[in-house]
Amino acid sequence: MRPSSVLILAMLALSVACNLFGWPIWPAAILAWLATLRLFRTLPRTSRRQAGTLFAAGSLLWAAALVRGTPYSPLNALTINQSLLMMFAGVSFLTMATPQARADHQQSGSMLGTMLGAHLFGAAINLSVVFLFGERMQHEGRLTRSQALIVGRGFTAAAAWSPFFVAMGVALTYAPGLDYLGLLPWGLLAAAALLALNWLDIRRLNAPFVGYPIEKSALLMPCTLAIVVIGLHLLYPALSIPLIIAIVAPLFSFLLMPRDNRRERMHHQFTQGLQRLAPQFALFLGAGVISTGLAALLASLPDGLDLPIDHFGHWQAWFALGIIVVVSFTGIHPLIGIATLAPLIAPLHPDPTLLGMLFLMSWALGTGSSPLSGSNLAICVRYQIAVRDMLRWNLPYAILGWGCCGLVLALHAGSI
Repeated sequence: MRPSSVLILAMLALSVACNLFGWPIWPAAILAWLATLRLFRTLPRTSRRQAGTLFAAGSLLWAAALVRGTPYSPLNALTINQSLLMMFAGVSFLTMATPQARADHQQSGSMLGTMLGAHLFGAAINLSVVFLFGERMQHEGRLTRSQALIVGRGFTAAAAWSPFFVAMGVALTYAPGLDYLGLLPWGLLAAAALLALNWLDIRRLNAPFVGYPIEKSALLMPCTLAIVVIGLHLLYPALSIPLIIAIVAPLFSFLLMPRDNRRERMHHQFTQGLQRLAPQFALFLGAGVISTGLAALLASLPDGLDLPIDHFGHWQAWFALGIIVVVSFTGIHPLIGIATLAPLIAPLHPDPTLLGMLFLMSWALGTGSSPLSGSNLAICVRYQIAVRDMLRWNLPYAILGWGCCGLVLALHAGSI
């Protein structure tokens, strides 16, 4: 194992232990920072620039806050997103349990089956589903418009509800008091709306479609994982969702790995898989610095921040959702918008479920529609799709998806 992989693996184990036994979390956070700093020079230029900007802006905010005598401890900047990093490291093991693609190219799946399959698999194994499905459906290294959109959007819509998406960990971190089981029905409704919109958008193209054949046995992993996580959360409410996932995901990965190439998969995970978390680690650590820096500066102001609103309801959430999605089209990850927005509206004491819905919808719609998101860029680069085409295809989806999410927010407001 490489030194950075050892640091990340040790961080995961120590984070789980600290959460289970109530130990201070900062030693695990130090390991995450060391691993990220060690790998910083190897990051893609865009990731380095984005993370560096976040670190610099957050450091300036912290400097101003400390000069003003903020009551916040700078240690918060190191540890606020530690549960997300723990969860991210745990979820990365699920790629070891990814089903092997079949060599038979004669069998084809339906459009609806492919979309739902990408959604359910993506809910568990995240970005890996893009390549799992893409490699099976591609022809001469290319995906058609229908194939790229049905997989890309179907996968990202799972961010609205899946406990295995880091988006859920972000929501639980930045929306204090959020209850996952109370949020789940609304997340599922938002995901269903985005999936229906995607299906209608692809259907209207009326183009030939070669999909991914889904077998019933293949759905065992994502469905079992979801049931186990929800069941453990019901049995042990004191255990957080990120902690449960960090424990369950590696165990299930070892149990469900295909027997043929277990050694190769484990070797890849411990030598390369863990190190590939570096761009995400840098983004989350940078977002934590700027978020806590902003919160610390606001706490140092005598009268706080005078916002133009005195209430954060579903209309304000819908407007904020639109802003985060628009900004995501410039290449700025929704996490940055979430980390910036959360401390600004915290003094208004928004409903945690509403706030969680906003954050998850931002992630699902922002990453699903922006041509510069990680998943869409991966599709464009690997399957020879022009970024400008992805932009043109996804603009209507972003606008209509914003409207669909607005309806879900309105339904939630009416249920209170």
